[in-house]
Amino acid sequence: MNRNVSIAAGAGFSLGGFFVGQVARFLYSLVVARLLGADALGTYALAIAVVQIAEVAAMAGLDSALLRFVPAARHDPVRRTELIGSVVKMALWLSIAIFLLLELFSAPVAAALHGGRLLQLAVACYAAAIPFNVASMLYGNAMQACGNIRPKIIATQALNPILLLFFTLLFSMAFGSEAALLFPFALSAVISYFWIRPRLFPVAGMLPEVGWNGAVERPVLFYALPFMAVSFISMSMHWLDVMMLGMLTDPATVGLYHPAARTAGLIRAVLVAFAGMAAPVFAELHAAGRMEEAGRVYRLLSRWVLTLAIPLLLLFALLPGPVMAVFGSSFSKAAPALVLLSGAALLQAFFGMAATLLAMTGHARLSLMNAAAALLLQVLLNLILIPRMGIEGAALGSLLLFLMLSVARLLEVRSLLGLHPFSKALFKPLAAGAGSALGFFFLPPVFYTLPGALLPAAALCVLGLSYAVILLLLGLEEDEREIILQFRSLLGRKG
Repeated sequence: MNRNVSIAAGAGFSLGGFFVGQVARFLYSLVVARLLGADALGTYALAIAVVQIAEVAAMAGLDSALLRFVPAARHDPVRRTELIGSVVKMALWLSIAIFLLLELFSAPVAAALHGGRLLQLAVACYAAAIPFNVASMLYGNAMQACGNIRPKIIATQALNPILLLFFTLLFSMAFGSEAALLFPFALSAVISYFWIRPRLFPVAGMLPEVGWNGAVERPVLFYALPFMAVSFISMSMHWLDVMMLGMLTDPATVGLYHPAARTAGLIRAVLVAFAGMAAPVFAELHAAGRMEEAGRVYRLLSRWVLTLAIPLLLLFALLPGPVMAVFGSSFSKAAPALVLLSGAALLQAFFGMAATLLAMTGHARLSLMNAAAALLLQVLLNLILIPRMGIEGAALGSLLLFLMLSVARLLEVRSLLGLHPFSKALFKPLAAGAGSALGFFFLPPVFYTLPGALLPAAALCVLGLSYAVILLLLGLEEDEREIILQFRSLLGRKG
C-alpha cells in the first residue's frame, strides 16, 4: 500500500472517529441547551475550558514526544517499554498535582469567570477526569507511534463523547439537572481509560505506572517542553473567546456563544484528522531529506482538507439561523457569530497543515513564537471587540486572528522550506462549492419551510450531493483515482 493510500486510510478512520465525536459533542450541547438552558451550557463551556487547558499542562508535551521517539525504538521492545513507562509516570504525577490544585482553587477560578456555586462545583468535578484523560491520550499516542491510531481515536474521539452524552441523558432522567451537568464528564473519562489501557499491552507490555523507576530522558524532555508551551498556548487560544466572554459578560452569554463555536468546530475536525496522520509522515520525509515529496504531500492534504470542509461551510453560511435554532429559538441570535466562526474554522483547516509541517521539520521555537504572538493578539482583539459587539465581537476576533496567523504560517513555510499548499487542482473544490451555493438559491420556496432540524439536514444533503456531482464532472485527480482503485482492489480481495 503506497503512502497516499496509507494516509487516506488512516485519515479516513480518524475523520470518521472525529466526526462521530463532534456529532456526539454537538448533540451534548443540544441536549444541555434544550434540557438545562443557556446558563447551564455556559457553565459547562467555562468549566471544560479550564480543565482542558489544565490537561495540556499535565501532558507537558509528552504526547508529541511519544510520536517523535517511539518510532525510533520500534524494533527494541525493552527501550520502547522504558520510554513509554517513564513518560506515563511523569504525566501521572503531574496530572494528580494539577487535579489537586484545581480542587483547591475552584472557587477563585469560578469567581474570576463570573460564575457562582454551580461553576465552582463543575470545575471541581471535571478536574477529577484529568489523570484519566491524560493517560488515555498518552496510551493512544504510544500506539499511534507504532502505526495503530485506531485505539486513540476510538477512546478519545468516539467513546468518551458518546458516553458523556449517554450519561447526561441518564442522569437527567434519574437524578436531575445538576447531577446531569456535574458527574458524567469524569465518569466518561474513567470508562474510556479502562477501555484503552489493556490495548497498550502488545506495544509496551504491562506498565507499572506507580513506582516506575525510570526517569524521562533529557532529549525527550527537552523536545517535549517547547511543545507543551505551544500546546498550552494553542489550547488557551481555542478557549480564550469563551473564557473572556465569561470574564467580560456572564455564563448565559457564553451559553449562547458556545453552540456556535461547537458547530463551526465541525469544519476544523477535518484538519485534526489529517494532521494526526501527516505528522509522522512529515517527520520521516524531513529526516530523509525528501522535502520535494513532503511538499507534494502538503499540497495533497491541504486540498483534501479544503474539499471536505466546504460543504459544511456552505451550510453554516447559507442557513446560520435555522442551524442555530436547532438548539432552541433563543439561540438564533447567535447566527452571525456562526458565520464568522465558520470562516475562521475554514482558514484554520486549510492553512493549519502548515503548523504541523513546521513542528515536524525542526521549527518548534518558531511554532512557539507564532502561538505566543497569536495569543497576545487574540487577547487584544477580544478586549476591543467583546465589550462593543458581544458574541459577534468574540467571533470576529477569531476570524481576524486566524486570517493573520494563516498569512504568517504561509510565508514562514514558503521562506524556510520552499513549500506552499496551492495547486491547480484547488480550483475544483472552489468551483464545486460556488456552483452548489448558486444552485441552492434556485430551490423552490417550499424547501425553506421545512420544520425544525429537518431544514438544515435536508440542506446539507442537497449541498453535499450537488457538490459531489460537480466535483465528479470536473474530474478526479490522479491521486484520488489511485486511492479508489487501491481500495477497490482491497475490497475485492476481502470479498
